[in-house]
Amino acid sequence: MLHLIPVTLLYGGLNALFVLFLGLNVSRLRATSVGVTKPLPPELVRPVRAHGNAAEWVPLALFLLLALELSGAANALALHLFGGLLLLARVLHAAGVYRRSRLQVAGATLNYLVVLAMAVRAVAAHFSR
Repeated sequence: MLHLIPVTLLYGGLNALFVLFLGLNVSRLRATSVGVTKPLPPELVRPVRAHGNAAEWVPLALFLLLALELSGAANALALHLFGGLLLLARVLHAAGVYRRSRLQVAGATLNYLVVLAMAVRAVAAHFSR
């Protein structure tokens, strides 16, 4: 069967697996150190933020990727660049949060740039009709 949205399926699935991995890690740490009703201990702050930040940004970015793919507003190469860079941004950001490194800033910056580029492309496509 021919998929209508192969690029979004690929990067949606990969990002979902990554967010799932981050979430499972938070659950594992919570189960061994503290319940949900207790205050968040310092050792859980970074894993929770890495997961939460990904959960905040990935849906918006995937929505834009899907809209661009369905509308034909971006070719396959551009879609793969957007999707691949989004995944790279999320991995860099999470690694930086966990390691307290500049990777966090690099990932966040790349995330902003990818979402900005997709948003600009979407708006430009609307007005180019």
